[in-house]
Amino acid sequence: MLLLIGVCALTFLAGLGQPAITDSDEGFYAESAREMVESGDWLTPHFNYAYRFEKPVLYYWLAAGAYRLVGVGEAAARLPSALAGLGLTLLVFLAARRWFDDATGLLAGLIAATSFGHVAMARQALPDLTLAFLVTLATWCALVAALDPPRRRGALAADRRRRWLVVAAVAAAGGVLAKGPVGLALPVLVVLPLAGWERLAGRSRWHLRRAHLVAAALAFLAAAAPWFLGMTVVHGVDYLDRFFVTENLDRFATARFNDPRPWWYYLPIAIGGMLPWSPYMLLWLPALARFARTRRVDPATVRLLWWAVAPLLFYTLAVGKQPRYILPMVGPLAVLLAATLRERLGRRSSRDPLLTACTTLAGAVLVLLGILAHRARPLLVDWDALWTAAAAGAFWTAGIGVCLTVVRHRWTPAALTAAAIVATLVTYCVVLASPGPAPVERMASLIAASREGGERYGRHAVFARNLVFYTRTAFVELPALQAASDFLRAPARVLCVLRVQDVDRLEAQGVPLERLGQVRYLDTGGLNLRTLLDPRPDHLQRVVLVANRRTSAP
Repeated sequence: MLLLIGVCALTFLAGLGQPAITDSDEGFYAESAREMVESGDWLTPHFNYAYRFEKPVLYYWLAAGAYRLVGVGEAAARLPSALAGLGLTLLVFLAARRWFDDATGLLAGLIAATSFGHVAMARQALPDLTLAFLVTLATWCALVAALDPPRRRGALAADRRRRWLVVAAVAAAGGVLAKGPVGLALPVLVVLPLAGWERLAGRSRWHLRRAHLVAAALAFLAAAAPWFLGMTVVHGVDYLDRFFVTENLDRFATARFNDPRPWWYYLPIAIGGMLPWSPYMLLWLPALARFARTRRVDPATVRLLWWAVAPLLFYTLAVGKQPRYILPMVGPLAVLLAATLRERLGRRSSRDPLLTACTTLAGAVLVLLGILAHRARPLLVDWDALWTAAAAGAFWTAGIGVCLTVVRHRWTPAALTAAAIVATLVTYCVVLASPGPAPVERMASLIAASREGGERYGRHAVFARNLVFYTRTAFVELPALQAASDFLRAPARVLCVLRVQDVDRLEAQGVPLERLGQVRYLDTGGLNLRTLLDPRPDHLQRVVLVANRRTSAP
């Protein structure tokens, strides 16, 4: 556990304050927590100094608590996610150790601590990894309580089963407070079908009593209900309809919030999120072949498979899809990969062509990431060329080091862990970061220096939702350029943040403007593979701060 905590300190916590908050959803949570501390209202979340009813309160509480402890900043805003990543890693370790052995537990924990998708979410001020941790905790505790997992070290007594189930209920309540009803739905979707299947197959009995279920239900209500009750008292019953129907049912069943995506959307997301370990999913092919011949499978494997598949099916059926929704798959996938890889590494024969191919592919992926980092140099304008070359070289060295372990496969897990740590630190401390103040911070400083008497400022098409975190004053949202034009025709002096091409268009339309300053801006929150494959200079934007009339002479 100490080793896993040390690895998590490097992948989740080191450089947590980098880069600046650029993702628009990150801006929502970071700023809402800051306004919670500023206003002292710990019941109702606010964003841009107005009520925000879209999400429950748990992440705001956690981030606001971090602000109170260490001060407002990017690292504090992300600390709850990083700690949830650590918690999920230790849960994976404990589950794999209980169901398999110590070595499998350690390997499963290393996979969870270094999988790129898990690392990425641990470094963002978003509630999704907190939800994944709580859902994983609720699912595992409920499985232990109800089915007493295989290879157990003595059956559980009735009072211990009750404690496990109460912990599961409190964790599910935390999931509801983090993201909504899905915090309860996902554990139920995993546990009940597994319990029914194992009972019908004669593999296990249902060990829970009615008193256990009553205790769990009371614990769930005691943890989840008070905040919703308080919101209903303050904001009326209409709040419940808006939250449970509009923000949850509509988000799941309609395209109101997210564009529809194909049914296979999550498959590449899951594979990419488990990198650099996902090439070892190829090791499942022989197991599938054996199952096709014998129709026999280990009960622990069935549990893990359904545990991973259930969230995938649930979110595949949803109309609105987002990559981070399937984070609850990380735990069972890590254990499955660890069990398979541990079995292959334990073989006496040194010749294993499939394992060699998987290791070579994992190393090649890291080398490819180095090539992409090298190609991205035109976009990393704030960094000296020596730094970007060193970043690319770090990826190449890590990838080659992984490939070399094919001569001795027992070294592969350690090499992959070290490579993932290097890739993480390079990505978040160089590729996505800035050597000095980030563009959004420089724009916030421009606004502060240009406001003569507390003038209003607006923004259009840039710095979505994150600029207010750095200015710490409310802004005017301008959803269309015409709205920006109308805003800048106000009789009183106002400021506006616009792309340079939009400023040119407004000036061509006769809107009198004064350019007060500009910054060069790469939206790292929207950085994707397509951008890295074709890193054209036009991906860099020039963002201008303008005023609608000239200031008085100093």
